[in-house]
This record gives sequence, C-alpha cells and structure tokens, in this order.
Amino acid sequence: MNGNAISIWIAELGIWPLVVVLVPNLMFRKYGQSAGKKRMASLLQAIAVFVITTAAAFVVERELTDIYLFGAVAVVAVVLFLYRGKVFPYRLTCAECETKLDFRTIYFMDDNLCVDCRRKKDVAEEEESASVEEIESQDGPEDISEEEKDDK
Repeated sequence: MNGNAISIWIAELGIWPLVVVLVPNLMFRKYGQSAGKKRMASLLQAIAVFVITTAAAFVVERELTDIYLFGAVAVVAVVLFLYRGKVFPYRLTCAECETKLDFRTIYFMDDNLCVDCRRKKDVAEEEESASVEEIESQDGPEDISEEEKDDK
C-alpha cells in the first residue's frame, strides 16, 4: 500500500458525490423564494464536495500520500466553519416555539417555522397589509388636479 488508499477510493467515485449533493438542489425550485438561502447553502456544500474530490484526484494523479488530501479537507473544513451560518442554515426546532420541525421545513424553508407559527405569521402579514390598504383608501387621493379644485 502506498499511503493513498482513501484518495484512490474518493477519486474512483468520480462525480457521484457531487451529483448526490446537487440532485436535491433541483427540488428547491418548487419552493421558490422561500428556499433561497438553503438553496445557496446546498450549492456551497456542493462546491466543498467538488474541492475534496478534485483534491483526491490530484493526490492520486501525482502519487502523493493521503496527508495532502487530509490537508485539503482541513482547509475546506476551516472555510466551512468560518461561513457556517451560510453553509448550514438548518434548524431542527421552530425559531418561534421550539417544536420539532418536519424534514421539508428543515431542508427547504428559510424561515425555520413550524406550520402553526407560519400560519400565524401569514395571518398577521395579511392583516397588516389590509390595514395599510384601508388607511390609504381613507386618506383619499392626494393629487387633486386644477379642474377638480375649480369644481369645488
């Protein structure tokens, strides 16, 4: 054994680890803007997988030891740690009431709210927009033309 068994194993996998990470990314389109942050996180994770598999292929091609692969993995891990808020935005509990979330909410929804809290938030937003529209309709038009002023 020449000390690069792990690199050979990862390099032989080819692009499949990248495909496995990117295929679920296609499902994010279904959720639109409500999954934007988590879709970006999925892409950043795919970049990390790509860097690691490329490093493994480089180690195999140059006949280096796995120490170089471990160095690349350490660099990727440090970068992921520094940007952990963007790369791992997932929460297992609701941001409002701390109840456990279902898989769809954990993986796809940016707001990290349970069904009940999301419903309450939507109702509150609808009431707020309705009150704003009501206030605007009570104020009446602010721009009165010269002809309307003459009629009064």
